[in-house]
Amino acid sequence: MRRGTTPKHTFTLPFDTSLICKLRVIYAQSRVAKIVKKKTDAELSGNTVSVKLTQDETLRLNCRHKTEIQVRVVTHDGESFVSDIITVNTDRCLDNEVL
Repeated sequence: MRRGTTPKHTFTLPFDTSLICKLRVIYAQSRVAKIVKKKTDAELSGNTVSVKLTQDETLRLNCRHKTEIQVRVVTHDGESFVSDIITVNTDRCLDNEVL
């Protein structure tokens, strides 16, 4: 993932998103949450969840650290699920301003 961009990340769940009551997609660096997306920030369709980051959000990330991503879900029945942690490189950009 490159700082200063607007990436869209899509995650495939093992169940239909209509079962989701609460959702969080967490982007962390050095074990600190830097960006948290909630259900209202996401596109839900079938068994996929998509979230889009803003330039401002990706500029908050430090290119000296990898970014960890994890999806957490609670269903209407109260069941809680958490994904494996996905680790991605955080690439730099030469300009640190939002265009």
